Amino acid sequence: MKLQTRTNLNYILFSGITYIIVAVSFYIAIERVIYEEVDRRLLVEKRDFEHFIERNGSFDTRGYFVEDKIDVQVALSPRPIYFGDTLLLSRYDSQLIPFRQVSFDQKIGDELHRVNIRKSLIESDQLLKIITLVMLIVLCAGLFLLYVFQQRTSRKLWQPFYETLGRAKDFNVHQGERLILSPQMIYEFNELNIALNKMTDKILSDYQNLREFTENASHEIQTPLALINSRVEALIQDSGISGMHVAWIQDIHEATMRLSKLNHALLLLAKIENGQFQDAAFLDMKKIVESHLIGMEEMFALKSITVQSNLIEPFMISMNPVLADILITNLLNNVVKHSTKGGTTTIDLTSTRLSISNQGTLLTVDPLKLFERFQKENKATSSLGLGLAIVRKICEISNLRINYEYKEGVHTLTLDKYTQS
Repeated sequence: MKLQTRTNLNYILFSGITYIIVAVSFYIAIERVIYEEVDRRLLVEKRDFEHFIERNGSFDTRGYFVEDKIDVQVALSPRPIYFGDTLLLSRYDSQLIPFRQVSFDQKIGDELHRVNIRKSLIESDQLLKIITLVMLIVLCAGLFLLYVFQQRTSRKLWQPFYETLGRAKDFNVHQGERLILSPQMIYEFNELNIALNKMTDKILSDYQNLREFTENASHEIQTPLALINSRVEALIQDSGISGMHVAWIQDIHEATMRLSKLNHALLLLAKIENGQFQDAAFLDMKKIVESHLIGMEEMFALKSITVQSNLIEPFMISMNPVLADILITNLLNNVVKHSTKGGTTTIDLTSTRLSISNQGTLLTVDPLKLFERFQKENKATSSLGLGLAIVRKICEISNLRINYEYKEGVHTLTLDKYTQS
């Protein structure tokens, strides 16, 4: 939920509760005012009644047209004055009509009487309902206008924030362009823009420095390694060196070759993570797999591996051609290294999935760890433990999902294209 929407909902909820409390309080207050006014009128009529009795000594209800306005009965015992509500049946439509009445004792002649003077509340109730209805309409209209005003004000107020958010989303460190955010009138948004400008400038600078360091370090390391390898190879071919020295030199040669491969693999991972393979093309993985299978026929033959390829339909994907070549090469090399000698490798390919299966022994480590750097099944092997890490990294930036499964002596690596739902 957006902050603006949440703020408006909280405002409406608070305003609605406040308006309900105000409406109920207003209704109670108006009702009390009306009752007080009715009670004052009843007291006036009470005084008029008392003056009438003083002048005439008796009372006749026939002079009152309004039904049951005054009721005079003989009192059994004296009671204090009392204001209350009552309902009386109308003589016209048999409906109960609300009345407000004052009850008091009055001596008429020689007897004490209980006098009830009543006043109809129909007009007062109708007036109260009309006032309440008008008040509710006004409050609802006011609440709606306030909501519209709040909505438009919030939208205008938060516009600079959304502009900053949009530019921040479009910022790409691989493009090498600075994030430029203009100053804002609102202090908080202006401080946010300043902080983002400083942060992205630092990120961009660090990225450029890291990229240059990686390239320079790789170049500087590769050059002496190549020199060492060339000198070692020359020493191995020298017939004047004893057998023990040849073995030592051979160990040096293997170590430098391994170090050279390691440097190349780490550099490749760094380039992938730094986004240096931006140029993508619409490729058919079926053609790439077919090409690599032809080129690796001798490697499969050396381990007597039978390859069954079921390349059913084109596997089209937008991907960097260099990364696609590295991906298939690493997957097939992984099959050659870890397949059982004389086993069978099955390659299935559809429009959305590439599946490579090979026969092999059960893994002794967690399969998911094999996709991490320097993780391998057998520590004693010459493998660098970076092949599947490179595969996973390529899949992450190429919209592919990689999955591993082991069942009945068969290892299966599957690449699926992410489908948009």
